Amino acid sequence: MRVLEPLRGFGTPVLDAIQPMPFPAMQSLLTPAFPDGSHNYWKSTMQRELSDEAIDAIVEHGNRMTSPLSALVVEYYGGAAGRVARDATAFAHRDLPWDILFIAQWSDPADTSHRTWARAGEELLRPYAGGGHILSLLGEEGDEVVHATFGTNLAMLAEVKRKYDPENFFRVNQNVRPGLAQSEAAG
Repeated sequence: MRVLEPLRGFGTPVLDAIQPMPFPAMQSLLTPAFPDGSHNYWKSTMQRELSDEAIDAIVEHGNRMTSPLSALVVEYYGGAAGRVARDATAFAHRDLPWDILFIAQWSDPADTSHRTWARAGEELLRPYAGGGHILSLLGEEGDEVVHATFGTNLAMLAEVKRKYDPENFFRVNQNVRPGLAQSEAAG
């Protein structure tokens, strides 16, 4: 934790929650923000840079949010994550440091406008997007999104899937199918 000393010495933080913790504890940090019974729909898009036009679009769309439970999150994945080789892990988009999340959350199951808001935010940023996604931050997506997310690493992941899960037991997710053809994985 010495690497944090300059940051902590800068001033008194509002909250300093940086500490070692068990993985299940870290995974449950946001549980109170997503209570049982609420409806959630997330869209995410990775950006190479945040141009003035993209920032204006993000702010404008955030102002269209109609549920007080929804959120618009801007995450930065640059730094150390960007210094890892693209083919070292499944995550291929090390050159896309920004992830913009449109997190729609609402209580009335009949109201689909919040889902529409999240989709529209992702669509609005497509002209500025780098083509990548973080699959755990998306709803149900088609194969084209899975392919774009893994990029050039898709063929490697399809081979791992073929070797260790040839029956596709682990498939209730954004799935890399074990029988993915090489030409499909390459393109």
